[in-house]
Parts: sequence; C-alpha cells; structure tokens
Amino acid sequence: MPGGSSHRSSPGSMLPAAPAWRRVLSFFLLPLSIPYGLAAAARRRWWRGRSIELGVPVISVGNLTCGGTGKTPTVEMLSRELVDRGWNPAILSRGYGAGPGGGNDEYKVLSENLPSVAHYQSADRVAVGREAIAAGADILVLDDGFQHLRMHRDLDLVLLDALQPFDSGRLLPAGLLREPVGSLAAADLVAVTRTQLVSDGRRDSIAAFLDERFPGVPVLFIESKPLAWQELYGETLDPGLLEGKEVCAFCGIGNPHSFELALEKMGIRTAGFRIFRDHQFYNRAVVEMLASWARDRGVETVVMTQKDAVKIEEDWLKEQPGLRWLFLRIEQSIVSGSEAWIEALEGLGKGKD
Repeated sequence: MPGGSSHRSSPGSMLPAAPAWRRVLSFFLLPLSIPYGLAAAARRRWWRGRSIELGVPVISVGNLTCGGTGKTPTVEMLSRELVDRGWNPAILSRGYGAGPGGGNDEYKVLSENLPSVAHYQSADRVAVGREAIAAGADILVLDDGFQHLRMHRDLDLVLLDALQPFDSGRLLPAGLLREPVGSLAAADLVAVTRTQLVSDGRRDSIAAFLDERFPGVPVLFIESKPLAWQELYGETLDPGLLEGKEVCAFCGIGNPHSFELALEKMGIRTAGFRIFRDHQFYNRAVVEMLASWARDRGVETVVMTQKDAVKIEEDWLKEQPGLRWLFLRIEQSIVSGSEAWIEALEGLGKGKD
C-alpha cells in the first residue's frame, strides 16, 4: 500500500522477538538458507507444467512454515463442505510420525471425526490418489500439499497461523520457512488460522501485509471454537465445564502455544503446562509420568488436544485412578472471506448436482 508503514513489508516483524539463543543460532545458519531458498525456487519453476493430473479435481491444503498451522481441522472443515456439496472426497497425506499401529495422529483424528471419508497415507501420493479414484473418490484433498508439486492441483489453499504467520521470515535452516514468502503468489486462497487468539490490530496488520504483497490472492480468516470436552473413553461434556478451574495440560503439536492460549481464553487455570515434540509417541510410562506430575500439583483433571488423545490407550488410564483425562474437541469456521471460499468451491463443482 502506498504510504503504508514499513512493518507491512517485513513478515518477520509480525512476531515478538525470538529467544536470544535462537537468534544467535539463526544468524550462524543464515548462509545455509541461501542455497536452500534457491533450490526451493528452482524446484517450483521446474515442476511448472510438469505436474501429474489424475482426472479429478485436487485441492491442496498446505503452508509455508514447518510446524502446526491448523491443517488438520481445516482439512476436516473442507471435507465436510465437499460432502455437503455432493462430492465423494478422499484425503491424501504423507503420514509423518506414523506409529507402530499404522497411521499417524492426524490420520486417527480425521478417521474419528470423518468416518465416512477415505484417508490414504503414503509417500507416493500420486499412487494412492489413483487408488482413491479407483475406489470411487471424485475429488482429492491433498493434506500438507503446497510443496508437493508432483501432483497437479486445481485449488491451492495455503494456511498462515495468526500467532506466527512467517516465523522469523527466514528460510530453513535459519528459520522455519519451507519456501520464500513470495511463494504465496502461487496460492489460490490464503487462510489465516487461529484468529480468535490474536488482537484485531494483529489481524489488520496481517491483512494489510497480504494485501500489499499479494493483491490478487483472496484472504480468508478462520477461527477455532471449542465444541466440547471429551472424556477419554467416556462421556462428552460442556465446553464451559472447566472455566475458573485448575488443570494440568500437555500437548505434542506443531504450535503448542496455541493450545495454551486457547485454555487461557476459556478461563481455565493451568497448574502446569508440559510440551512434547510434534507427533509425540505416547506409552504407558509417559502416561504414568503425567499422572504423577498432576498429583504432585494437587490437580485431578489432565487436559490435552485430540491429536494427543488418539494415541493414548484406555488400559493406561485405568492404571491411574482418581484422575480425569479430557481432550478438547474444536471446530473451525470462516469468519471473513467466505465469498471467495464459496466461489472457489463452486468453480470446482461445475456440473455437480
């Protein structure tokens, strides 16, 4: 925007300062980001016009950064919308962090929430895409697909986390960007997620930056809202159940701070908040440790995300009496830009009833 303030042209300025150790490490790794960025740009140019078409519409849900941007609930929201519009979608994903039983946490969450939607996980998503089509799918949702250039897509939806849309603005390994910010020009839609956790001013700042740098790309704003507390292997409870109460909380997701902020926004006090790595593998010993941790703090309720809950077995909890284990069910909705969303989906649905 002409005459706009300079912060709008700097993606890294949208975040609070990183810890000192990370800034030092980033400085020393910065030279390695240069060849990485050149390779990423060259790769995107090389695949232009060479991607493989599978004969049905393909929608990619992806992001620019490593770490969580809310892809799984967005894939769920999109898949529900497609079913409502008469499509028979199938979800294709890479399957990072798959456990010994097969299927990673995202697969288990989507299978639990969308039991009627087929989900395929493989490093060769072209092959499983063809398999899905042979099984009756007439549209494919490519999970974490913005960098998966081998497959042609009809709609590229790229997600930015409102809490950290571009990390430091630096590419791997100095930062968390998988591609230069300019790659957003290749998106058909940009969706800013977790907008309920940031101020109006921050939303305006992100919107202004995107409008200045990518004026032709429609922007959606998406928020997550709590639907219910779900007792692991038990009953469904009101989302306001824990307001004003004290809990112990843990999670192993890409952006753990988002869960901590969500609990705070719900009026829940945390006696302790433990962070595990993304796609954390849980076992009996970890659950025992968490139970001891909660008891040491005099807390009877332990809360987590659904991505954590799907990896915890009922027998492990039975060995820890006196504690209540709950996970938060959430739902995403578009609060701004829904016209562009509807137009994009209707463009794919020409000829559908």
